[in-house]
Formats: sequence, structure tokens, C-alpha cells
Amino acid sequence: MQIIDTHCHYNLEPLYSGDPFCFKVKENDPILKMNWQDHWKKAQEHGVTKSVVVGPGLSSSQKAVEIASNNEGLFAAVGIHPERANKIIDIDQAMIELEKLAKNKKVVAIGETGLDYFYLKTDDQNEFEEIKQRQEKLFIGQIKLAQKLNLSLILHVRDKEENAYHQALKIIEKYWQFNNSLIFHCVSGPTSYIEKALAFKKSYFGFDGNITFKKAEEIREIFKLVQKTDSKKILLETDAPYLAPEPHRGQVCEPLMIIETANYLEKNLEANLKEIYQNSLDAFGI
Repeated sequence: MQIIDTHCHYNLEPLYSGDPFCFKVKENDPILKMNWQDHWKKAQEHGVTKSVVVGPGLSSSQKAVEIASNNEGLFAAVGIHPERANKIIDIDQAMIELEKLAKNKKVVAIGETGLDYFYLKTDDQNEFEEIKQRQEKLFIGQIKLAQKLNLSLILHVRDKEENAYHQALKIIEKYWQFNNSLIFHCVSGPTSYIEKALAFKKSYFGFDGNITFKKAEEIREIFKLVQKTDSKKILLETDAPYLAPEPHRGQVCEPLMIIETANYLEKNLEANLKEIYQNSLDAFGI
């Protein structure tokens, strides 16, 4: 079995250098003695032939480029996550810095970028609207950058309700030219959103370890919808170190765990893993 992990964070801890960061890791856990090279080697031993290392910020994007530059099977995506919008002093300057990184030959996409209202809490309505506007400005800036450099776009869209999903669609329809791949990373959202996204030219949908969770029926239904509509739009991701599949839920997601998600999809949802491998090559032109 050959697998391409289309969204992985070798550039984030604890995968990068073994620093536990925000994860609860036991002192004797072998992962604390591993770095990204170790994780990449183990992933390869389990059938992962290629991976896209995704940057959620300028610093991590720089690391993604550095990691990909010296490894034939690794590629980079550079971007700024929507949750960072309120921490960036000058979004225009951030776009200039991002463009410099994006011109590296191993960069295949801009992202992850989009809208995220999931943890957006404030009692001040004006502040709430200001944060959303900053997210939109950051999102639009990265859409324009992807088109300028002829790169794919990796989308992160999340909300407890439906607002972020519908607003993201409006922005995409207004600013995206649909010449390159549009990757709906760790896809979620209402059926109406998925159906509209499926109709987009060159849209792809990334499924992660959370599809194996016992209560993830909504995600499994999205998979079935994409599979029924156009199975050539399905991608496989880890989002490591996040979203470890069952039975590892709650632990650090190691890149090699993608094999368990792949096996689950093949066994329980009749996924065609050979087709998904080709989909991944097509989506990023690698």
C-alpha cells in the first residue's frame, strides 16, 4: 500500500524536535526522543511515499520549506491560519513575507488559510466583527497570493454553527479563479456547503483520523457524499500531531498512523486507496 499524506505538520512540536509543547506526554514516551526526521522515516516504512508539510504561521512555514527542501518526498505549503489573524500586527507585511517563502520550488500550495469561528468568543460585538474582518482580509490575501504564484490553496474552515462555512464560500466565489486545486482540509460542515464545494472546479476534500471516531457519523456521511459524487476528489491526511485515529484518540498523532485511517476507510467505507493516491498526485501536481 502506498499513501500520500496531503496535510502533515512535521514542522510543529512534538514532531519537530520532541518538545511536548501543549500535549500531555509521559516522561518515558519515546516520542520525546524523536525529531521530524525520525517520524518521516517511520512513515516511509509504513508506506507513506510523499507528504505535504503545512505551515499555519510564518515561522512554521519557514520550517516547512526547510524540511521539504532537503527531502525528495516532502513538499511544503506556506500559510497563516485564521486563528492567528488577531495576533498579526500588519497583515499586508505578513503577505509580503509569505510570498518570499512561497517562491521556493518545493512549495506546492498556500495555506492553511480560511475562516475559523469555532473558539471565537467575545461579549463585545464590535470586537467580534473586527476579528472576523481580519480573518477575511488574511484569507483574501492568501487567495490572491496562490493565484499570483499559480499554486493550490489549502482551506481551513470551522464553526460550531454554519456562518463560517457559508461566508467562506462567498469569499471563494468572489476571489478564487478556479485554475488550481482547492483543498478542503479536514473537511466538515453542512451538506449544502459540501454540495456547493463539490461543484467547484478542481475541489478536493481531505479526510483525517477523526473520521474513525465513534461519534463522527457526520464526517463519514460527508465522505460517502464525496465518494458518490466524485471519488477522484478524495484525499487522505493526518494533520499530525493532531487528530490521532482510533484507538489512539487523545494521543499525539504520529504520521505513520495514517495507515490505520487508510485501513479503516478501505474496510468500512469501501475507499479505493490506489485512486486516492492518484488523487493526491493530481491535487498538488507532484
